[in-house]
Amino acid sequence: MSYDSPPPGNYGPPPPGGYGHSGAYGPPGGYGYNPQPPGEPPKNHLVLNILGIISCMPVIGIVGLVFAIMVRSQWMSGDYHGAQSSARLAKILGIIGTVLFVPVALYVLFMITGVIMVIVTET
Repeated sequence: MSYDSPPPGNYGPPPPGGYGHSGAYGPPGGYGYNPQPPGEPPKNHLVLNILGIISCMPVIGIVGLVFAIMVRSQWMSGDYHGAQSSARLAKILGIIGTVLFVPVALYVLFMITGVIMVIVTET
């Protein structure tokens, strides 16, 4: 047996560029790559939820505040649908907290006005 010549049936080196399609497998940019959608992150409605904490239902305000804070971190991590969902929920809880804030603020305002009126009329 001689090792001078290649065995029969050898077709030579592979074609240049390799086999199949060039580049990596999977979607462009790799798996887990989500290009950032155009535009700004959704509004987080932070002020509405802070007013909700001040109102008579602080639990609603705190839950809304948590979702409002999550909006930016979800957007920056690429969870765009989660950020939009959190923004929508924060808006709903913020509106509920604000609607409850208005009667409480009016009640406090009327109580202070009533106390001042009683003090003024007695003197």
